[in-house]
Amino acid sequence: MPFAISIEPTNRCQLACIECPTHNHSIEIKKGDISLELFEKIIKEIHHQTFYLNLYFQGEPLLHNQITQMISIAKKYRIYTVLSTNAQNLDEPLAQRIVKSGLSKIIISMDGMTANTYNKYRIGGNIDKVKTAVETLIRVKKELELNNPKIIVQFLVHRFNEHEIKTFKQWARPLNIIAELKTMQIYNDFSFVPTKARYSRYELKENRWQLKKIKKNRCFRIWSQCVIRYDGSLLPCCYDKEGIFYMGNIKEKSLKELWHSKAFNDFRLKILKSKHTIKMCNNCPE
Repeated sequence: MPFAISIEPTNRCQLACIECPTHNHSIEIKKGDISLELFEKIIKEIHHQTFYLNLYFQGEPLLHNQITQMISIAKKYRIYTVLSTNAQNLDEPLAQRIVKSGLSKIIISMDGMTANTYNKYRIGGNIDKVKTAVETLIRVKKELELNNPKIIVQFLVHRFNEHEIKTFKQWARPLNIIAELKTMQIYNDFSFVPTKARYSRYELKENRWQLKKIKKNRCFRIWSQCVIRYDGSLLPCCYDKEGIFYMGNIKEKSLKELWHSKAFNDFRLKILKSKHTIKMCNNCPE
């Protein structure tokens, strides 16, 4: 059984990020939110063996109006819970509820220090809202005298923002938060590949952009974690953005049944024999 699970609160989002599959029209998936009843059902089933929960997949989790209730449920069952957000609607009241909910860690996307740079990728977003959200969370934690959530400010490095990395680190340092650089996953627009190789997952080989890392027929993820979408459907990996490898639905069968099913085991076998034939694996640094 998986020790880590990603549960998708919603696949709705208010932004239109360049390389996000749900906004570049590469996939058409019905939008929706998970019900609190389904979420609690999942948590009750998994809490004996799962101790790490990513409360995000596609979409912006803070758009779900019961997100803090979900966090509190996971906290009740002593599951380490992580949320990743664009912070566009993370205002004072929501910050209060998040800190009080018992969230373990929050990852805030901040891919630029100026509006022009930030909006090159996060189309529709406002960098000032992100900065204010970070400062608000820090203040609320201090006022409530709570250590959590741990605040990670994440900078997705691409060609058009790499010149602001130093400024990003300087901004974060006095705030006493973790400033994290992340390499960018690219599906289509390789103009975003950073000029500095250390910030890129890709290199140009024979006039074609490819992952630097040589793919081997193995994968840690498919024996240790999985994704449950808002509608209860089970996917083997967070790289399956298109939902191609559907493993069944948690509404119809238990996670234990689905985890040990023929479909899931056949997929694992394919990874061990011919990982290179699986499209999503060809863009994974695992």
